[in-house]
Amino acid sequence: MKFIKKYAFLSLFLVSTPTLFAGNDDILRAMRDEIQRSLSQLSVPTLQKPYYVEYTLTFRDAQSMKASLGGIVHERHSPVATLSVGIRVGKPEFDNTNYFDVSLGFFGSADDEESFHNRRVPLELDYSSLRRELWLATDACYKQSAELFAKKEASIKNRMRTDTTPDFKGLSAQTLADTGAVPVFDAAYFRQLCKDLSAIFSEYSAISASSVNVEFTPEHIYYVNSEGREYQKTEYYTGLEVVSSTQASDGMPLANVYTSYSRKPTELPSQDSLMNAVKLTAANLNRLTFAPTLADAYSGPVLFEDQAAAEIVAQMFAPNLVAQRQPLTERGMQESERYSAFQNKIGGRVLPEFLSITAIPTKNNFGTTSLIGSYVVDDDGIAAQQVNLVENGYLKTLLSSRIPTKRIKQSNGHQRGGAAMLSTLELTAKPEKKADKQLESVALRQKMLKLCKDRELPYGIVVHKALNQNILFTALYEQTAGEYPFAQGETKLSLLEVYKLYPNGKEELVRGTEAAGLTVQAFKDIIAVGKKQSAYNYLASAIASPFVTGGSQYMGASLIIPDILFEDLEIRPLEGDFPKPPFLGSPLGKK
Repeated sequence: MKFIKKYAFLSLFLVSTPTLFAGNDDILRAMRDEIQRSLSQLSVPTLQKPYYVEYTLTFRDAQSMKASLGGIVHERHSPVATLSVGIRVGKPEFDNTNYFDVSLGFFGSADDEESFHNRRVPLELDYSSLRRELWLATDACYKQSAELFAKKEASIKNRMRTDTTPDFKGLSAQTLADTGAVPVFDAAYFRQLCKDLSAIFSEYSAISASSVNVEFTPEHIYYVNSEGREYQKTEYYTGLEVVSSTQASDGMPLANVYTSYSRKPTELPSQDSLMNAVKLTAANLNRLTFAPTLADAYSGPVLFEDQAAAEIVAQMFAPNLVAQRQPLTERGMQESERYSAFQNKIGGRVLPEFLSITAIPTKNNFGTTSLIGSYVVDDDGIAAQQVNLVENGYLKTLLSSRIPTKRIKQSNGHQRGGAAMLSTLELTAKPEKKADKQLESVALRQKMLKLCKDRELPYGIVVHKALNQNILFTALYEQTAGEYPFAQGETKLSLLEVYKLYPNGKEELVRGTEAAGLTVQAFKDIIAVGKKQSAYNYLASAIASPFVTGGSQYMGASLIIPDILFEDLEIRPLEGDFPKPPFLGSPLGKK
């Protein structure tokens, strides 16, 4: 990775997409020239002129393959080029943004007009053809921007504005770069790997459906705005997702998953490690099929280990660490409770005083794990910054972009995928508190059992694996035809592998559970964490709705986190009617 200072020369690098462009200079020249033309000439007598224009040109060369029961289901290689245009009319104090109008079609005034967000453009471009695409997209964007500005002005004419936070924060000109060679994706190797991993499930007659998916998504991005801020960056990640599902004898849908993400394809675990991980995933789902349910809801100490510790933080706590600007509508401010618990909480305690959280977006690796939440330049063209979010339990600030909020006025380099977004977060224990608050794995379990004894509980609960939201709403939803009974509600978390832990050390697997009552306040009741930290990569759901921002639905993020012991949580059994299982058992499998 490299960082090039203001106005430094940018070396050309194009991803492996077979793009035939006249050259790096022509790309940037076309973008600069059309921006200048738009600023000087784009105007309509009855509408505001633009004061800010930005262009983002992305070349993407995605490759993916999917296998089931030892055979390839599909394989795709999808090179594509897209163009996005942003225009602001009015002035930074009050412009067309931070306003949501349902009556307008998303990302364009109407279906029959030119698109300007993620607009598909030819892979084979020259200066003139790119100028044409920029012209058409800019025209469409300006029409909607001007219309939105007029509606926004009208919506506040008869209202007393209590929030006069500016809509935008100006920046000086700067040129940045984060480019490099895209690693080779060995399609033949991964094709065979998918076959071998997926064949493992054919040994289990109790498992109804399974799939193994691999994807590699390199992108090269050009960005230019009217302030003179420019960047180029090369981004990529590799993902391997294993999803399996079945039903118990009472019809309860069950699932188990395994995921591994890295930046380079060669940074995924070795083939032997992946084979062992998938064998364990299949074996545990097979065991779940015959496991008992939780007879009654459990309320007491709960230990989240490994992947489950990361997922509870990723889903229930971390999204609240991102600054959000509530948009205006024709009826006033649009209030949303989604991930907004900390917007007015800066200075307050959000964790026990022995814990801190830091965003470290420029950290590339943790041990042998490459972190997919790492980057050097954010989507606003601002250098990524380390941010001390929570210090000794107290919230200090939030992850932010160029969009000011009441409490956060400056960007800290976290604009990703259309809005402020997560990067890599690390949870650490205060050094002087480690003796009794940061424990080895065995001691952590013993502490939980002591708490159970004090409350006269016959067992404690250990959660090994929770369901990731991206997997739930993509592969698992498709595989189960929407029949999987996932936890519904912002305070619930679907659990996959849950064990009762008895005082004698015995573990008993139970099926069909969810964690309930998981508000951010529950994280104040963490009483201890593990000594060992683990890195966890995942695809995080967008914090701000993509339907409002036009951005990505999921972004790569990372957590560096220990096991977590909560003093009191509720674990509930799943209830309700389930689909009837097949009358005949599977003809496959030996186990």
